[in-house]
Amino acid sequence: MEDQVVVSHQRRILVAVFSGLVFSGKSFFRNWVMGLPEYKEASMVAMDDIRKRLWGDKSDTEITKSSHVFKNEATRFEIKSKLIVERPFAIFTEMVMLTREAHQRPFVEMIKSASFYLQSIEKEEAEQAGWSMPELSVEVDFRCIYFYCDLETVRRRINYRLREIETVGNITNASVFDFEGYLRGARQIEVPPIGYVPLYLNTSDESPVGLARQRTEVLSFLDGNMLSEGETEKRKIESVKILEQARKL
Repeated sequence: MEDQVVVSHQRRILVAVFSGLVFSGKSFFRNWVMGLPEYKEASMVAMDDIRKRLWGDKSDTEITKSSHVFKNEATRFEIKSKLIVERPFAIFTEMVMLTREAHQRPFVEMIKSASFYLQSIEKEEAEQAGWSMPELSVEVDFRCIYFYCDLETVRRRINYRLREIETVGNITNASVFDFEGYLRGARQIEVPPIGYVPLYLNTSDESPVGLARQRTEVLSFLDGNMLSEGETEKRKIESVKILEQARKL
């Protein structure tokens, strides 16, 4: 009798969400991470591309509230499909994760559902092939980074963005927001999120030293590490205070 083949499985698929309001640093850090050698083969799901696929040239400010909810649903389905069918070692996406019931909770439920399908499918595939599988199969590691910054930094980044558009145009699919657009988001976003603990990252410090520290924290978090509970709580309070300041304007 031939020995059974023990199939080798990838144990962890990283799903990383870069979240936060406009001008918080989501795109900047996502692009930086995906440019690193260790993540060059990672998959990306871009909400701006999904919006363009669904509604053409309409920007985020031109589609309805219900359309935004559906856009998030379409993004979640795309991520889930990639997890189950393609099974990349990492998927990166950029989402505001605005509200608990329409955005945060459904994303967590999608991750749980995708994990169930992955493990069930792998078990069935192993049985069909006559392989012996380890007790645990592939697991999805959901990591969310919540970027935030002070209002002075938001205003400075808005001015930089508008000057950029004037000189080179809007070379990406990203929507264009002014300070009022930021304030609309600040009035709606619900922090702390429900169902997961993010890495709270204040990006107000744009100095080389500050940027280096932020990058180190992002990579450590994506590798599976967490800040201490005390530091996480301190940053959560800081991020909420900034939102409260914005909501008073």
